[in-house]
Order: sequence, then structure tokens, then C-alpha cells
Amino acid sequence: MRDELLLGIDLGTSSIKANAIDRHGRSLGIGTAPTPFRATASGVEMTPEDLFSAIGAAIAQLGELRNRVAAVGISSMGETGTVIRPDGPGRLPLIAWHDGRGEEIAGRLADEFGADEILRRTGRRARNVTSIAKLGWLRASGVELSGTWTGVAGLTLWRLTGALGQEHSLAATSGAFDPVAGRYDTDILRAVGLDHIAWAPARRAGTMLGRINEGGERWSGLRRGTPVTIAGHDHPVGVVGAGGERDEVIDSLGTGEPLVVSWGAAAGDPHPVLSGQPGDLTVTSWPGTDRHMLLWETLRPGLAMSALLGHLGQARDDIEFAAIRVAADPLPVEQLLRMQEGDVPPQVLALPAEVAWAAALEGYAAAAAGAEVGMRRLSGVTGKTLLIGGGLRSRRWIEAKMACAAWPLAMAAEREAVSRGAALLSGVAAGWWEAEDYPPADLIPMSEEAA
Repeated sequence: MRDELLLGIDLGTSSIKANAIDRHGRSLGIGTAPTPFRATASGVEMTPEDLFSAIGAAIAQLGELRNRVAAVGISSMGETGTVIRPDGPGRLPLIAWHDGRGEEIAGRLADEFGADEILRRTGRRARNVTSIAKLGWLRASGVELSGTWTGVAGLTLWRLTGALGQEHSLAATSGAFDPVAGRYDTDILRAVGLDHIAWAPARRAGTMLGRINEGGERWSGLRRGTPVTIAGHDHPVGVVGAGGERDEVIDSLGTGEPLVVSWGAAAGDPHPVLSGQPGDLTVTSWPGTDRHMLLWETLRPGLAMSALLGHLGQARDDIEFAAIRVAADPLPVEQLLRMQEGDVPPQVLALPAEVAWAAALEGYAAAAAGAEVGMRRLSGVTGKTLLIGGGLRSRRWIEAKMACAAWPLAMAAEREAVSRGAALLSGVAAGWWEAEDYPPADLIPMSEEAA
């Protein structure tokens, strides 16, 4: 049917979005709901029931469009998940990826294997944000663990279809998955006492993992028999939805600011090192393909700017307007990293408000530009830099990006890139197109924007 649609579900840290797109990749309707994380005595978490209620509310906002959905793709934050047993999800809390629990587990892994060995095996450092750090914390706290582990995207797949599954880029966030070999590392799982639970098999994004069953239809209002796929981790899926290409650097401006490049990994290759740059360089999968990505994940502009805003006592729109065309020296990355932790240095607060705002954005632009040089050297990427994400709404940030640019710049016109990317990958599951043969995304060359 020519009027059929694809549904992309984006399970984000702050909000859940259900985006219905047509065969041309255009959105015809979006439903949203807050992600139901809440602070408890233990930390930041939510229950599976609350998550299902929020997803159902977002889908319900699509109304009659639900009757036209031909396939569903699910993207999500990484790390957060639960175990599923024959009688349904376990009673574990869905711990937020940014929750502090699991630091001791990550430290113990790094001590036992060595930092370089962990990188070689998993493509990322041992960190408390990983799934195994959270699960290890639960186990050490006396929680009984049994069943099959999957992330919140896999949990949603189960709710819709009854099937168990996972996707490579999401499996990589577990902290015990080799993204190049495509398998879980039993030595790491054994070291944290998690080798007794099953791990949902990881499949390429766009693979049909199940069809909506009677219970899924009743819950979601989507037609029984509709194919469902897991599209992947939100950062890689956002690259797909925004129209990112393999010969580009993709710079995602938002709460976090990862830089992404395509990378030709092979089994046994040493972990790449981004010399002279702070933070984490991780290896993950390019959704829907056998290729891989490098993600530099260090900058958290949304956190720093929120901390600064709290001290300035001004509305964001007002300070953004005041800072347009304001000249400012970039803040050093050390100060930016402090601000990301909520600690705004006194020398920043001593600046006029609009100068402090401009200086922070100039600092982020300079830090990203420096890392981009190394990312291009590691990957051999020579094409343009594509800016994507919600940060494109900041005119002052774009000015800073343009001033620092050493390669041609373009902006993605698509603002709901993750949910659109999830929908595009569901089109692969539905047989509408092959991976990477998607309807094009609209791009804006920066010369046109500046004009």
C-alpha cells in the first residue's frame, strides 16, 4: 500500500518519541512522552511498567496513523536494561546509564584485565556507565539475577512481539561485547559473576526480530503481524537519520557532543588512540552494515551550559540573543569539563553574562575542532563535517563552529534524527529498501546558512 508508514521509536534519556514517516522519509506525525526516570534513595532509575506506559502514551498520540504502520524500528539510550524470564521482565530497576552505581565494578575489571586489554576486547574503557557495571553492582548488593539480559530497546521488542533480541551497537554498550568480532566476552562476564545469565543475541540493525503479537497490538494499537527491528544505539542511529555518510565527520550537538567517523576495523587490530585529547574513543557498529564507527565521547555541552545558566540567572533565549556576535576567547577544555560536573570556575562567573556564554560555546567549538583533526587522521575521512542535533538551534554555537572549521561544513535540516533513523532501518526490515539506500535527508550548506 502506497499510504503505509514506518514507525521509529526513540527511547532517549529525557524523552521518548514515536515518529511516523512516509516512503520519502518525511515525518507525518510525532508523539512524545517524558522518560520516567526518577531519583530514588538508591539512584536514578525507572520500572519496566512506567517505561511501557510512557512508550504507549507516545504511540497513542499518533492516532489513526498507527493503522498505517508497516514496520517498527526501536532505538534507545545504551547500557540501561533488564533481564527477561519466561514469565516476563524481572523486578530489577532500570538504572539510568548516567547513574553513579557500578564504579567499584568498573575499577575491579580495569585492575584485573588492564586498561589496554579491556579496550582491545570491547572497544571501550571499563566505566561505571556500562551494563555490566550496573548488573555487577546489583549482584554485589544481593539481588538475584536470572533470565536473559537485554537493553530497553530489546525490552520494548519483547513487549511488542514476545521475542528476545539485541543489536550490535547496543550490545557494545554492555561493556562485555566485542564490536568487531560481534560476540560477548565470556572472560569479562565471568570476572563480574555474570556468566550464568543469558545475553540476548545481537543482530544487525534492520533484521526483523519479531512481529507484533496479540498482546503487543492491544498495548500499542499497532497492527498484529507488523515486523519489528532494533535500530541501535541513539548516537549511531541519529547519524543515519540525519543523512550522515561514511566519508564525513558527523558532529552531534546536544547534551553530549560525540564526533563520529566510519572506521575500517578488523579482528585483532589495536584500539585506536586519539593522541592529546581527553575522554573516550569507542568502537561501535554503523547501523545496518558490517562497518564500524569511532565515537569520541568527551564533551557534554548541555550539562555545562545548564550549570552556567543556573549561575547567570537569565533565560536561555535571552542570553543566546545577547551573545550573538559577541567576541570572546574560548574557555580551555579543563574549565569546560569542570562545568560539566556542575562546577563553574570563578573566573568564568567574573565575565559579563553574554561573554561567559559566548566563551563557553567558543571553547566547545575549539575542543571539537581539535579532536576532529585526530579523528580524520585515524579514519582517513576527507569529506565535509556534518553538524546534527538539537544544538543547531543555537546561532552563537553555529558562529563558533564556522570560525573553527577547517573543512566544508553542512547542517542537517532534520531535528528528529534518531527517531527518523530508527524508522528508516525498519524500512529495511519491511523490505522497502536496502541498508543505506534510504530516502535522502535535507542538508544545508553552511555558506547558505551564513547568508
